[in-house]
Amino acid sequence: MSPDRIARIARCLPAVVLLFSAAVASAQAPPAAEWKVFQEFNFVTGSWSGPAQSGGRVGGRVVSFALEVDGATLGYRATTYFPVKDSLPEARSEEVAKIVYDGAKGKYVALVVFSTKAWGIYDAEVRPDGSIRFTAREMANLEAGLRSRWTLARKADGTLQEDLDLAPAGKDFSTYLSATLTKK
Repeated sequence: MSPDRIARIARCLPAVVLLFSAAVASAQAPPAAEWKVFQEFNFVTGSWSGPAQSGGRVGGRVVSFALEVDGATLGYRATTYFPVKDSLPEARSEEVAKIVYDGAKGKYVALVVFSTKAWGIYDAEVRPDGSIRFTAREMANLEAGLRSRWTLARKADGTLQEDLDLAPAGKDFSTYLSATLTKK
């Protein structure tokens, strides 16, 4: 090989190595996943069931979450059954919710309607631990100033912890309903 050619190769070799290493590095780096509406809710989609407690009563709860309206809403439906206990009759309660994403405000909002005719508009907070907490500043068709908080959390064993807390005006939240649910 001629000395000129060796000199040209020596000058070009670092550039070739740099280009080649950049190509290998970019091939190894996965592309950043694009955020999608409701991706934070992936752990709750589907059907769930399990024991529920409310006011000292123990019963069963069935819950389902599903994308609706071509992915524009996340629908929620829950039914809780409490068997006869002492002098208390059998009881059943239901809730339905439509959860939407408010792109202008960058947050999720839910309208939750209860079979008692109470309802509330909840703002959602996706918490650092992955749980989702919905808070309603006031509930309709209940005592004035009553606030509500609804929390969904994935437990280490894969179950879903669902809590509904209530707070009268000027007071702290206390648990109204608590359920530990297993995916069906």
